[in-house]
Amino acid sequence: MLFGVKNVGATYQRAMQKIFDDMLHKNVECYVDDLVVKSLKIENHPQDRRVVFERLRRYQLKMNPLKCAFGVTSEKFLGFVV
Repeated sequence: MLFGVKNVGATYQRAMQKIFDDMLHKNVECYVDDLVVKSLKIENHPQDRRVVFERLRRYQLKMNPLKCAFGVTSEKFLGFVV
């Protein structure tokens, strides 16, 4: 995506909200290019991640493996530990 365009951040955020609409604030938190998959029960987490990966694949979105953390109980998100 071209980041020289003024509203690219808002456009990307809107796209992510459409992609994860039914999961937002339940299993997924998303802010522009930061994405958190959360689960109330540890046994549900693999399935929740699987759904997110399927959607990313469907919309041809890629993740940087160097910026990913899987299976953690807390992590820094938007400058805060959650």
